[in-house]
Amino acid sequence: MIARLTLVSIVIGWLSLTTVQAKPVTVVSLNPCFDAWLPQWLPNDWEIIPTTAHGNRLEQVLLAQPDYVVYGTFTHARLVNQLARHTQMVLVEQPQTWAQWQRTVAEAATEMAITERGQAWLEQQQDQLSQLPNMEQSVLVLMPNQYAWGGASWLAQLFAKQQIQWISLHQDLVLYQLNLEQLLKLNPELIVLEGFAKPYARANDWLWHSALTPWLQQRQVRSISTAVSGCPATRAVDYLQAVVGEP
Repeated sequence: MIARLTLVSIVIGWLSLTTVQAKPVTVVSLNPCFDAWLPQWLPNDWEIIPTTAHGNRLEQVLLAQPDYVVYGTFTHARLVNQLARHTQMVLVEQPQTWAQWQRTVAEAATEMAITERGQAWLEQQQDQLSQLPNMEQSVLVLMPNQYAWGGASWLAQLFAKQQIQWISLHQDLVLYQLNLEQLLKLNPELIVLEGFAKPYARANDWLWHSALTPWLQQRQVRSISTAVSGCPATRAVDYLQAVVGEP
């Protein structure tokens, strides 16, 4: 009888251990930009829960019992602080330089004990960027509400890395507002319209201005979708493919 109880205890213990071992490492994303990015380099047997599954609600995230929660620079601080009491938080910062992007991805991979996988993804991204064709045209990037990226932005750093000629009125700013008169005085060969929606909106008024329409028609114009422009680091390859005109 004692032997039977001992055997049963061993089997139950083994089943419990097997159940614990079978549970995959669970990673929760708190940033839509990370939803499609994390599966590109995390181990295939890890479970990745995107923002669409929990809506960045504390209770829903905790129900997933995550091993890691990956968040960005602009994630709500209160949510981050609450989650930090229960699980390991991994910050992926919004970069301002290419070197900073390399560091932040490497640090995130190290925190999750998958350093080699993080480095492999960075090398893959670098390889894809190196295969893009060279661009000789000067480029100006415009956004709705007459905003433009300045020379201190991540995008300017990325363009410089690719040796693309960047035009900006302010080399020391990340973002600035450009009026119509200033825009018409500039002479870029290629205009990138970033994040413009097709439906009419007041923010797009200037696109139909009688002075701007013929000005745009004399230049190459490329469009960057909001989905890509909103994730400039994780989708840097997609962004530059659109700029250089690759499908």
